[in-house]
Amino acid sequence: MTVPFRGVTHREALLLRGPAGWGEFSPFLEYDDAEASRWLAAALEAAYTGWPDPLRTSVPVNATVPAVRADEVASVLARFPGCTTAKVKVAQAGQVLTDDVDRVAAVREWLGRNGKLRVDANAAWSLDEAREAVTALAPYDLE
Repeated sequence: MTVPFRGVTHREALLLRGPAGWGEFSPFLEYDDAEASRWLAAALEAAYTGWPDPLRTSVPVNATVPAVRADEVASVLARFPGCTTAKVKVAQAGQVLTDDVDRVAAVREWLGRNGKLRVDANAAWSLDEAREAVTALAPYDLE
């Protein structure tokens, strides 16, 4: 992985080739068997039954900006040309609120005023921390 996610720097995956195409199985290590089995079932379904006919020609997505330094934001977002919505990871262990504010400010600058901006603390904030963070991030017009 180019940027660590949840402290993970690489993931193993199983690619399944079936009569209808390919399926991918790559659950996170912390998932229990019951949760991982749903991922495996989805991979088998994709490989053996294929995909339904599409209902649309495109699906809007958001860019995910990991907990990088503010000066790295532009290089991350450059990998998502045309994307007008970004989800910014915040509350990373070892970082402080000013790191999050700087990162969100850099994303807002990249997206412009019309871009949609979200943050994701992965439930790391207490209620008081969330209030403090939302107040500090308010100038950046979060969705």
